[in-house]
Order: sequence, then structure tokens, then C-alpha cells
Amino acid sequence: MMFLRFLLPYTYFYGSRVKQLKYNLYYLIIDWAVPLAVLIYFTGYDWRGGLGHFALAYLAFISIYEIGYLGNDVYSVRKEAKPRRRVKDFDPSDAVVMAWIGVRLLAFGAISWQLRVLSNPLWLAFYAVLALFFYLHNALNDKELKVMTFLNLAFMRYLAPVFIFLSAGQLMLIAAPVFLNYVFYRTLMYMDSKDLLHMPSRRMPAYKVNYYLLIGGVSLLLSLMGHSWVPALITGYYLLFWMAVKLAGFQPPQAD
Repeated sequence: MMFLRFLLPYTYFYGSRVKQLKYNLYYLIIDWAVPLAVLIYFTGYDWRGGLGHFALAYLAFISIYEIGYLGNDVYSVRKEAKPRRRVKDFDPSDAVVMAWIGVRLLAFGAISWQLRVLSNPLWLAFYAVLALFFYLHNALNDKELKVMTFLNLAFMRYLAPVFIFLSAGQLMLIAAPVFLNYVFYRTLMYMDSKDLLHMPSRRMPAYKVNYYLLIGGVSLLLSLMGHSWVPALITGYYLLFWMAVKLAGFQPPQAD
């Protein structure tokens, strides 16, 4: 039954975007591994506490993010000339959508209370901005403007599981590397997928290896300026991953 299938947080993301184990592994490597490692590093290598905090903060994030996905997949697609249907025969009633949203808001509130951030101004501001930009991303018809909303969403998506546990100095140290290694990279992929750029080689591991090689200079400078190897290590992680993919000779899944 579709109502129960997508009732809980993460179930809609899994059912509409992940779908297969290989995509979960892709998200683990590309989206989750580095922020988790950064959190564990900055919290004194407390991997158990870091993993627990990361998991709870991610569930809070995906609870809100899935509301944006539902808004896009149920309502925004109705205005599109060539809508992309991510779930077959997906046309839930308004009552069902409201129930799914209600469960996710309750989950977000419960997790926020558990993490003791329910009244934290930074936590509340982060999710207010996230909700605003996902609304704009769904509401705007101009593809060129959607690039900017995507950029904002990608940045927040990457930092969501960790930002509340890091100091201002730690956040500033990783902000530029996150933009270079993840946000800008994902935005280029997004623009090509929307025919705003022509990048025929972007799916090839060789392109990805060259991308991370070419931003290595900036990453090294960020490490020197920040007196920390963290920026260079983030780039090194992605570079080594795509080099391994290229040497193995297989085509990785392309995440949405």
C-alpha cells in the first residue's frame, strides 16, 4: 500500500531516488562519508557519538527535505511539459500527502528535541532557509534561476548532518572545500542534465579524476591558509575514489 510505503522519513527518498543498493553505496561514498569523517575528527575521534549524532541529524534533515521532494513530485510536475515521474503511478491525494508531511514534521520535532536543538537559533534558521529554497526551487519556472536554488540546496544538504555540532571556525574551514568538492561539482552535473551546459564526458570517471586534479591547487592553498590539511584531504578523498573507479573500469551509478 502506497500510504504505508512512504509514511516514514527516508522511505520516499529511498523509493523515488535511491531504489537500489548501489545508489545507497554511492550516497555513502559521495554524500555521507566525508561529513561523517569531519564530524568524528573535530569531536576528538569519538566515532560512536559522532555516528549517532550524524544519523539523527540526517534523519531530521531528510524529514524536511522529503517534503520538498513531495512538493516537486506531486505538484510541480503538473506544470511541466515533460514531467519526470520518479515513482510509477504516483498520484496521491492531498490528504495522503498531508499525512506524510505531518509524520515528517513530528519526526523533525522529536529529533530536534532529542538533540536539544529545538530552540537553537542556528538550527531553526538553517531549516527555515532550507524550506525557503526548496519552495523556490519547486516554484520557479526559469531553469537558469533553478541553478541558484540547486546550489543552495546542495550546500545545505552536505552540511545538514554536521553543522550544528561544529564550531564557527570549523564550519568556516570546511565551507570552501565543500563548495569546491561537492556543491560546484554537483551543480555542473545538474546544469548539464537540464541542457544548460554541454558536457558529454561528465559521466565518465576520467572527467571526474581530472576535475579533482584541477581543483587540487585551490585545495592546497585553502589548507595552507587555514593551517589545516582538512581541505586538501577532502579533495584527496574524492580524487582517490574516482581514480579507483577509473582503474577498475566500471561505470558508477549516476545519482539524482
